[in-house]
Amino acid sequence: MNPNRLLFLLVLLVTTVVNGQFYNKEVSGEIDLTEENQMFVFKGLISNKTPINTSIQYKFSIIYPQSGDDELQKEETEGRLVLDPNERIEVLSESIQADENLNVIILFLVYDTDGNLVGKDRKVIKNGLFVGDETPVSVIQPDSNLDVAKSKEDGLVLKGIVVEDTKTKPGSDFYKEFYSNYLSKNINGEEIVTIKEVLALGRNTKIEVYVAEKKVFEFFIRPASEYLKQMSQYSIMQVMRQLDFNNKNQNTVQRY
Repeated sequence: MNPNRLLFLLVLLVTTVVNGQFYNKEVSGEIDLTEENQMFVFKGLISNKTPINTSIQYKFSIIYPQSGDDELQKEETEGRLVLDPNERIEVLSESIQADENLNVIILFLVYDTDGNLVGKDRKVIKNGLFVGDETPVSVIQPDSNLDVAKSKEDGLVLKGIVVEDTKTKPGSDFYKEFYSNYLSKNINGEEIVTIKEVLALGRNTKIEVYVAEKKVFEFFIRPASEYLKQMSQYSIMQVMRQLDFNNKNQNTVQRY
């Protein structure tokens, strides 16, 4: 049998489109946004919805997507803590001067001790005004190691965010390959795409690709670069298909 045909059949076996994993179920991350005295004030809140003590780590990012520079400008704050049962706690507070030209994304990610993303929230300020957290925004390619151009003139301005949640070098290599393809195809996705690596059988891990909360592709990780490139191509196809479906569904809802 043709090796490519065999690989394609293998992908069909390990790829299943299922209901998406919902975050913020047991531990939630929340951004409280207010405007006070010409300042936007952001508070990061974490809630433990379980009856047991829970250890978590978090990352709070303030991202300036249209800085005019090649490098993505962002400010990050990270921390770790143990939450008591049913505890809700404010872990940080940040403020930004309100301005009519301000464009910023606030991203709050909460992980368990194994590095799995369990809670998240996102807020967007566009032209000095708070807009819905699903509003598409332009984001310049943030990884300078990728072998792609980075300027707006080269067409690498995209909508939405691709989040990396990997644990191994092959997982990180896949993320870079996927993101390079995502940018080179100039995909204007309005939903956050998440590349998540999880434990599988034995010492193996597998990659799960999400569009918003919906899993669209998964496969067992292997370090071979050619394999990762092929998996990246299959993943991109599934992501584009889901984004197209979401856009058509959104248009149908708006029409009626």
